[in-house]
Amino acid sequence: MSNEEFEKKMEFIVDQQAQSAAKIGQLEDIVARLATASLTRLEDTDAKFAALVDSQMRLTESEARTDEQARRTDEKLRSLIALLDRYFSREGRNGESQG
Repeated sequence: MSNEEFEKKMEFIVDQQAQSAAKIGQLEDIVARLATASLTRLEDTDAKFAALVDSQMRLTESEARTDEQARRTDEKLRSLIALLDRYFSREGRNGESQG
């Protein structure tokens, strides 16, 4: 192999390495951008998930309060019905006491 052929092969190898290095740099840039975008979306998803969990907790607490209010309302209504039942069971048809 002549010196000229050797030089051409070396130049070819150096050019190939330079192109590979440039492509690797481009790929690294793409990977970095994808990582940044993924992290941003993950943070956004985490924030939305946290808001959803908070909303669900508040809804559950609200339902518990509503259930308790409904239970108390039912108790009061039963008491009122019992009172009215006793009252009307003592009264005659014309409002006279049977007692």
